[in-house]
Amino acid sequence: MIETIMVIVILGILAALTIPRFNSFYGIKLAGAMKSVVSDIRYVQQFAVSHHADSRIEFDTTANSYRACYCNEADGACASGSCTSGANWSAIPDPFTRSGLQINFTSDPQYRGIVIAGPNFEGTSALRFNWQGIPKNSGGTNLTGEGSVKFSYQGNSKTIYVAPATGRIRTQ
Repeated sequence: MIETIMVIVILGILAALTIPRFNSFYGIKLAGAMKSVVSDIRYVQQFAVSHHADSRIEFDTTANSYRACYCNEADGACASGSCTSGANWSAIPDPFTRSGLQINFTSDPQYRGIVIAGPNFEGTSALRFNWQGIPKNSGGTNLTGEGSVKFSYQGNSKTIYVAPATGRIRTQ
């Protein structure tokens, strides 16, 4: 009987010591996701420059996901449409899987639970780059102020900012 009580007491002490440490795990998971998203944004920008084609990354807050595509028209006639609708846009291949670059934070086992909140690129939820790597909104208008997209996980949040003209990316 005393042994059982001692085991319960020890387990209670261990639980009290380890549960607060999960908060730091949440921050680490969010930081890892931010590095992945920043890397994907830079990849889309470099894709636009190297392929001489407008490219975009679209953030979907409803599906909690993002995907990337490029303008496949030689004349660049991609003013309308999106990665999921519009004949002028084709998926950018993921450099690792060779399938279309897209991440779904609802189903991805590594980043499950991370929430995309409030992408804002001059009033749109898509960030577009022209063949020079200059950031634009989804309609093709140059950004005049910083574009941003916010992510959160278990009470922690981080925001990715994209500078106008240069496309410099920073997180905060």
